[in-house]
Amino acid sequence: MSSTNKTEVLRLNQWISSDKPKREDFNYDNQVIENNFNYHTSDKFIHITQGERENWNMFSYSGMYYGNGNIERTIDTGCPFEVSFAVVFANNRPLSVTRFSDSKNHNYMAFAGKLANSTGIKLKNNGKQITVSQSATAVLNNEYMNLNEAGVAYCYVMFR
Repeated sequence: MSSTNKTEVLRLNQWISSDKPKREDFNYDNQVIENNFNYHTSDKFIHITQGERENWNMFSYSGMYYGNGNIERTIDTGCPFEVSFAVVFANNRPLSVTRFSDSKNHNYMAFAGKLANSTGIKLKNNGKQITVSQSATAVLNNEYMNLNEAGVAYCYVMFR
């Protein structure tokens, strides 16, 4: 005789003192548990991989590129998440250099966001790419963007 009672969800056997458990009952219960466990752990909608977990916990991502002198250039960042805010700056350079002899200001830093950006940088493809500019002429008054100067190392930092 099978058990008098069953569990509510999986319908496993619950014996009372007058029941006589049988091996088939245990085998049935084990198979039900195995099937439900396998179904649950293979469900990709409720479970995530360790890689997904690490990406979701990552709040920033950084990298670098070397300027090639082109007026406009698109950089593949490899950022694994959608970017909300990014900053690009030249390595070992001041953020801005003003030459007082001709009143020219050369900017070596820029910011980009989902809704707006400073001159010289744009987010593309949810931050997987950034487009940077190198000014041959002034972009505003005597302001020049220097985000792709040939031979200069640049760093970018992306934020989730």
